[in-house]
Amino acid sequence: MKLNLFVAWTGYMLALLSIVSLAAFLYAAGSGNGGWALVAGIVCVVAVASAIAMIGTTVHHDHRLHRETPHLF
Repeated sequence: MKLNLFVAWTGYMLALLSIVSLAAFLYAAGSGNGGWALVAGIVCVVAVASAIAMIGTTVHHDHRLHRETPHLF
């Protein structure tokens, strides 16, 4: 259960990070800062991919052990 709780909170934090970095990407791209736009875009993609990978592998692990799917509440 501790793994499910850790993954749920980490997934929420990574989703929040991806939203903030997407906003930073759009602002940097709109203002002409290509370098910062690239950095923010990479951070956004890595955060989304990490969240999907963590939650997906935890769900797969729980189903393999015949446990309930992870949920926060």
